[in-house]
Amino acid sequence: MLIVDEQLKIGPDPLYSPSHHSISMSEDIERSDSDSIESPTDKYRRPWIYEPRATNFFVRLITSLYALILTIIALVVEVSPSWRKDMWIAESVFYIAMYSGGIIFFIYCYVFIIYPTPYNFVISMLTKYRIIKNADHWFIMRSQHNGEGAGTLYLRLGALFFGSVGIVLFGLELFLCIENKESNKMGIVKMTVAIVFTFIQMHFIFCNSKITVNGSQNIVALGMMHLISVNLWTWFRFVLAKQEAKALKKAQLKQTFRKYFSSSFSDEDDKDDDNSAESVLVAVINETTGTTTPMPAFGRLFALEQFGDVATFLTTCIVEYSLIGAAIMFILWKSVGHSPTHQSTSGKRKFRMRIDCSSSSTGLFAGIIFLIGSLVSIGMYTIFETLRNSAGAQLLFGIVDLSLFSIALGACIIGLFRMRLLQYRIHAHGEIIDEILLIIGLIGELLYCAVGIDVFIACQRANDFSVSALPAIVFVVRMMQVVVQSAFILTTSRLRCLSKYAMKHKPGKEIITFLLVSNVTLFVFHTFEGMKSSFGFSNKAGAQYNYIIYAVGPLLVFYRFHSSACLAEIWKHTYSIKTQEPDNHNICLSDSNLTAITPISDHGKIEEQSISLKDH
Repeated sequence: MLIVDEQLKIGPDPLYSPSHHSISMSEDIERSDSDSIESPTDKYRRPWIYEPRATNFFVRLITSLYALILTIIALVVEVSPSWRKDMWIAESVFYIAMYSGGIIFFIYCYVFIIYPTPYNFVISMLTKYRIIKNADHWFIMRSQHNGEGAGTLYLRLGALFFGSVGIVLFGLELFLCIENKESNKMGIVKMTVAIVFTFIQMHFIFCNSKITVNGSQNIVALGMMHLISVNLWTWFRFVLAKQEAKALKKAQLKQTFRKYFSSSFSDEDDKDDDNSAESVLVAVINETTGTTTPMPAFGRLFALEQFGDVATFLTTCIVEYSLIGAAIMFILWKSVGHSPTHQSTSGKRKFRMRIDCSSSSTGLFAGIIFLIGSLVSIGMYTIFETLRNSAGAQLLFGIVDLSLFSIALGACIIGLFRMRLLQYRIHAHGEIIDEILLIIGLIGELLYCAVGIDVFIACQRANDFSVSALPAIVFVVRMMQVVVQSAFILTTSRLRCLSKYAMKHKPGKEIITFLLVSNVTLFVFHTFEGMKSSFGFSNKAGAQYNYIIYAVGPLLVFYRFHSSACLAEIWKHTYSIKTQEPDNHNICLSDSNLTAITPISDHGKIEEQSISLKDH
């Protein structure tokens, strides 16, 4: 085990000799704040309630348990039939309380942490009239925006887009609640607080993701955990409502077709078949859109009944927004109490961004071809759907999916080969959120593909040879593509151009550009695909997996969105000449060489050593 001399860490001490008092580096990691100012003999004498790190850990533990309990209660409320019917008033109160708690916390943050100027003005006036004697005790210092950040620009732009679309969904729900005379007025209040919460959180995420909390850290930690619970609850709520709405719609269609086909085609001859079929379709439309008494799923989300595929897209967006919100709030919760060490404390924000678009044209135009092909296939699917050729539409989806995933898989492999010439750099703490969200989306993709393969195997074991092998091939290729792409993103996000050759030729940048455009294309394609019937899942075998399919459906869209956000960050930073290392090393780049000025400690003295990294 590596041994570190105590004298080298705290300087010479007449009471202790380096030969008798040494500690291991593994033990030094767990030392508390008081260890740096107290002698080793007093190391374990102070109670833990006076230790800043110990109390900070205890507060984090309590807030984590609070979020866990609140999330479990929220999930039970959503799946319990009693809360939907018999206890609908209590469910409404719980709904309003969840969002209202988040709104109150945001108001507290804006008034006392982010913009305390009005509060300080009130304190100064009270001091002026001698109502308050010690004004310095009451003044609040404004928090700085100089932290590592809890999300990239593209992730925050995604939160802005998904949040705006989610507000549209809540607005439609509010309008339907107002127009529906039979609905209770509690629904209006519920949609109003949901709109206010979504908008305030969207503004907070976009404008304050790099905030450094100076005071009220315990309150902020508790509030962040409450926001995590609210976002997870919203995610689960809309996934469940979407699944129940689709299941109810399928049940209504089956019941209506059975009813009218049995009564219409048994009396007339063949010449009346067209008229009978037309009457059946009219009856189906009237039966599915003219319902006056909504079922439980529609009782919570009327827009899914009234707006169809549009509402499905809006619901997917609010699910994506909730996922991003929960992840960002978790990172902010982790950063509470940590002071930035590599940022300046001026608090100034940068509003200019330099982008180098060199070595990107080939990948850009290849991505445009990829996009055009996908849009053409969407148009062809719409034509097949209009002609009621479901078999042709499913075959088209299968061929297009196989082609798109194969091309993207090949691009990832080529990109890994091309970018082998880049250099590795230390990973930044602020990028953990990108990895968390990417892995969450990857889990959804793998689960979806595994279910699709299992459905195909079940059909083959049941001797149902009408099911084509194309979906199984698509799922296998898709699984390979997402695994390779995830490994590609996680690897290349740690690479930089630190050699003269890499800075000049930028190897792999055209592949990054193509993958960026292709993932945006797949985001649009999966969004459209999610509004239609699931490809590769037969009605009989796939029915038992409905809950899983609908639950991971938004994750498929989110994986493509977040992959494009990660690739945009790689495209921007990996090939940027202005490189910033997160470990306090000063990097100076020049045309002739690369000089790294690194602080090196030697027995309490600090020297600067210049290391020239020459090209090989």
